[in-house]
Amino acid sequence: MAIMGVMLAVLVPSLAGIKGAGDVTKAAYDIAGILDQARAYAMANNTFVWVGFYEEDSSAPSTTPAAAGTGRIVVAAVASKDGTRGYDVTTGASLTSPAWANYNNGANLVAIAKLQRFENLHLSPKFSTLPNQGGMSRPTVTGGTGGTGYILGSADCKSITPFDWPLGKAIGSGQYSFSKVINFDPQGVPRIQTSDNADTIVTYMEIGLIPTRGNVIPSTTPPNVAAIQVNGMTGATRIYRP
Repeated sequence: MAIMGVMLAVLVPSLAGIKGAGDVTKAAYDIAGILDQARAYAMANNTFVWVGFYEEDSSAPSTTPAAAGTGRIVVAAVASKDGTRGYDVTTGASLTSPAWANYNNGANLVAIAKLQRFENLHLSPKFSTLPNQGGMSRPTVTGGTGGTGYILGSADCKSITPFDWPLGKAIGSGQYSFSKVINFDPQGVPRIQTSDNADTIVTYMEIGLIPTRGNVIPSTTPPNVAAIQVNGMTGATRIYRP
């Protein structure tokens, strides 16, 4: 019995680490799948698609409106019904005065997938904390505010094309208000429309994933992290793991 107790004490942390790594890997592939689906939908239907990201406080059940915080990543994808973008990219809009010419509670948008929540994950705000893959260097994200405007976890990443979920709600009045938004055009080219760009195409944008314990971020970066990069020219996704 004593030997079994010692073995369990050794094995349980190891198994927890394996599970955590598996959860991060699955989430990375699931999120990449949402982006790939959004790109394919935009191209197949000759329309525009928006994929929104939100990080919620996971210490409590989801509320309306959601409490921004740490530990639960929420993703939604919506498309234009009539194939139009719905805003002028040269307006110099802001989050307080979005670019949407006539958002009308998302009347011209349609959901193309179910809302998805990913527990015990944090959107990394930095490039340096995430992995290369098999010795292969991960391309640096550039553009915007030193590149951080195209890192989804950064506070600098704010789109002027926010949308609310569920659709049918005014901006700022739904359960989730998505202000970190990747847009795919009918050619499958991804963009993040910000207040300081017009119709910019960047080389890469990135979604970094760090595992959490509930809403607590580890004090040191754990080994089981992941980075999803989106090619700014083609919209193709690539996952980097240690």
